[in-house]
Amino acid sequence: MSGRVLIVLLGIAVAVWSMKRWRLAIKVGLVLLIFEGAIRKWLLPGSQDLVYFVKDVFFLGSYVGFFQARERLRWRLPQAPWLYAGLILSAVLGLFEMFNPRLPNFFVGLLGFKSYFLYVPLLFVVPAVFADDLALARFLKRYALLAIPVGFLTVAQFFSSPGSALNTYARPTDASSISTFGNSQFVRATGTFSYISGFTSYLLASTIFVLMILTTTRWRFRGNLQVYAALGITVLSMLMSGSRGPIFLLALLFPLYWWLAVVREQQSGQTFVRLLLGLGLLVAGLSSAGDQAITAFSERASGSQDVASRLLAPFRSPLDMLPYAGSLGFGIGSTHQAATVVTKGIVPYSWLEGIAPETESGRVMLELGPVGFFLVYFVRVSLAFFALRQALRLRTPFHRAVAISALLFLLVQIPGGTVFEVTAGVYYWFLAGLVFLVVRLDRQAVPAQAAGRAASAPAPRIAPPVGSPATLRRGG
Repeated sequence: MSGRVLIVLLGIAVAVWSMKRWRLAIKVGLVLLIFEGAIRKWLLPGSQDLVYFVKDVFFLGSYVGFFQARERLRWRLPQAPWLYAGLILSAVLGLFEMFNPRLPNFFVGLLGFKSYFLYVPLLFVVPAVFADDLALARFLKRYALLAIPVGFLTVAQFFSSPGSALNTYARPTDASSISTFGNSQFVRATGTFSYISGFTSYLLASTIFVLMILTTTRWRFRGNLQVYAALGITVLSMLMSGSRGPIFLLALLFPLYWWLAVVREQQSGQTFVRLLLGLGLLVAGLSSAGDQAITAFSERASGSQDVASRLLAPFRSPLDMLPYAGSLGFGIGSTHQAATVVTKGIVPYSWLEGIAPETESGRVMLELGPVGFFLVYFVRVSLAFFALRQALRLRTPFHRAVAISALLFLLVQIPGGTVFEVTAGVYYWFLAGLVFLVVRLDRQAVPAQAAGRAASAPAPRIAPPVGSPATLRRGG
């Protein structure tokens, strides 16, 4: 029996298991998201296409298990009618676009619908995965600490030659095809991921998870040394990836984080000092341990002449694509990077008539047209606005910390890539689901705290009424 057949049989078993253990399946899928690229690159290079879909089997099985569970009826969705309307309308339009006559075949549309909507159910399933604050906090810390072994591999890749077995992508590669820092001998590391884009999405999400923990603990050092180590090696990995986007975006969003998580929370002066001291130690550590990475990153950043145009491209590209898209676009999935897999015998992307947008915003406009583009980005803006509202109104510090940190990622991904970059898409909908989760937990926590205070308060001394058993016993 071939290895591919075994993987298919394993996938069927995984689907059945995921339906029964749907809560655990979500967590396994998130862990597999980190290590899937390593499996594709080094363990099962001959079955890369099948391994790519294994995490999706975990998620799909968990969706089925969740919707079969009766307990889901207990969860009340937050009030967000405009968001739900946008999701429903965009899904309906997506189904309609699968039959766009400009698509080369139906399978391209099916691939496109999967890219847009496969991970959307995480928004509704994740709130039922974690029973309470403790379960969520444990998972966040354990997941954030996975950045440490990934970071060690990244360092090894950075200091290895382009021809090293450590430096390969999830496709046939040789030393000349490995990305480096311009004329530098150092490679742009990918960690456990298949390509640089997925790795940088993970690094940004990993930073968000670390911020959730540090915000909740007010940046204390005691008990958080491992978390600080995860933050340090995550930032070092960003430098070694050579990607400027995560560094720039974190710097851009830090003032918002500062206002929401420190100033508005009225944190003490000690929190302010700990935060500054932690950032100072991070910079000092990077300067000593990652001097070569900083140098390589600085040379790449300073040597690029197109930084401004790249930053503006997500906003300009939809306008550039609008005249070509027409009213209905070229069909969902028409620009997908894997479309050639399901269009054998057809000249690659000949159906696009030579139009090749680079940014996701331009590709969405070209695929779905102006109406579909509006719906997709209306949902993204609505989710970010919803997270901001929760960051301002949730009543417990832990829940606000989760909402604030998730908000940063949701804002980044408004012009970013959540459709055609799978890693970013999974984390986008998972973090949106965490916002829904903390809304539920906050709703439960406040009455529970009030009941606990009432139970611990001394019973009031009230004279028994006349005729009660107490007065009768006293001969009243």
